[in-house]
Amino acid sequence: MKKEKRLNLILTVIQQNQFNKKQQIVDYMAKHFGVYYSLTTISRDLQELEIYKIPVENKKYIYKKINQTNQLSAKKQLEIFSDEIIEFITLNNYVLIKTSPGFAQSISYYIDQLQMKEILGIIGGNDTLMILTSSNEIAEFVCYQLFP
Repeated sequence: MKKEKRLNLILTVIQQNQFNKKQQIVDYMAKHFGVYYSLTTISRDLQELEIYKIPVENKKYIYKKINQTNQLSAKKQLEIFSDEIIEFITLNNYVLIKTSPGFAQSISYYIDQLQMKEILGIIGGNDTLMILTSSNEIAEFVCYQLFP
């Protein structure tokens, strides 16, 4: 099967099913379509198609296609999660956000989806996340953008 057809097949399979492991995708394609691809091939194809594991309910992650409309939904999700944000502070070029237990990684995912060029990186734990920026002023700006 040519690469373009394989990519279309993977995209269709991901859109119609919920997988939380790459091996499940490989097994599904072998069983239903009679084609076998290595995990390496599937990994590269998922990356090319911008298909990533995203958080869903109950700390579960599934593979989904990321697209531009996700920026809008990410902003809405952050508004929904705002009740779970206990406090946030800026410290030098960092923004530290304290959340209810279990919410930090989901919130960091949705902040990532905003694709703010001012954010250099995010580290999320169970109830705390840290946003790295290039300066104290940028950290304060990011705080203002996220929590007006």
